[in-house]
Amino acid sequence: MAEKVTIGRILGAHGIRGELRLFSLTDFPERFRTMGIFRLHRPDGTFLREAKVEALRFHASKGLFLVTLEGVADRDGAEALKGALVQIDADERVALPEGSYWIDDMMGLEVFDEDSGDFLGVVVEIFPTGSNDVYLVEKEGIKRPLPAMADVILSVDVEHRKMAVRIPEGLWD
Repeated sequence: MAEKVTIGRILGAHGIRGELRLFSLTDFPERFRTMGIFRLHRPDGTFLREAKVEALRFHASKGLFLVTLEGVADRDGAEALKGALVQIDADERVALPEGSYWIDDMMGLEVFDEDSGDFLGVVVEIFPTGSNDVYLVEKEGIKRPLPAMADVILSVDVEHRKMAVRIPEGLWD
């Protein structure tokens, strides 16, 4: 079974005609406009149903999409889908430019010092900042920050779950 990626969450009904409020959880929300079918899952990941998209529009003042799905004709039907997740197969994600990675691919990577080969820990959290992300690397219960910058992150091997880094002098002292 293919790994699933959540790209949206149904927040509930909009009005009385079955329209749904959809909150985007993707950096590429324009993808909703080209999706003819939504695959809906419960929050625990179990499959709920597939539904044909009949209409979709962006509600700018609320920052949400309003969507009409086939078979959802009234407010009760829409409310029954509250909390459902719109998911895609991981291989359907938008292709990223070279040197960019999905957050879920970065989580759990083993981090090694490029020069010494020492194991430094595992990526356990990622924080976006204005200029670059910051990875929290944990080893033996201690979490340390690691800026996601080209002179620090020297290589990432998602397939083998490894990252080679060069810690800036004084960062972890």
